[in-house]
Amino acid sequence: MNLFASLKFKPGGDMTRKLGELESLKRTCEKFKEEMVKITGENDIRSRCYDIFTDYLEYFESILTILQDIEKEKRRNWGGKASKQILVSLISAIEYSMRKISEMYPRSPLYYRLKMNRDCVNSKTHSLREIVYASADVGIIDRRLKHSFENLIDIRNLLMHNNAICYADGVKIIGDVRIEMKKYNSISINLKNLLGIIKTAIEIFHRWNVSLANSNSKTVFTLRRL
Repeated sequence: MNLFASLKFKPGGDMTRKLGELESLKRTCEKFKEEMVKITGENDIRSRCYDIFTDYLEYFESILTILQDIEKEKRRNWGGKASKQILVSLISAIEYSMRKISEMYPRSPLYYRLKMNRDCVNSKTHSLREIVYASADVGIIDRRLKHSFENLIDIRNLLMHNNAICYADGVKIIGDVRIEMKKYNSISINLKNLLGIIKTAIEIFHRWNVSLANSNSKTVFTLRRL
């Protein structure tokens, strides 16, 4: 086992096209930001979080541009490290945003569900998984989105806490992307699928953000302790 393993990076395909996909993702973030400003009437974290996502996309874009002009072995090595960094950073930014946004709706079903599950109201202690489960329980996201979010969290945790090494054989489905997991091997992903995962993560977060904003006026609901 490689003690310094990282995400296996397989560039593949037309790099110019992949850079174009990153540009498209950045435009999507801008569109999502504008949509949230229209829904909420405010320019706060609910909309500004997309600027953070765009910053990470621009950073990754600059790395990919550099990778075009270096030798193959370094391209795979550096690309793997950059891929790991962008995934971990993006999911962490989504986690932070969801915590902060949840605090903005103290009368929402989500807030009350989190309070009941932890017997506290300090959202700083809630994990991303707790927020996702609670969101699904009160109907903010559906089962399919919850499943993709769970797989995102599992992959993020492998990258952060297990040196990108898989615990067991299996498959993780995130949106339209299928990731094969082989025990004791590094997670392997090509650039096309990496961009697909990033796109899905941002889109799921946005649907959560919009759903929570649109339902925040609901004050009558019934909760059961899990």
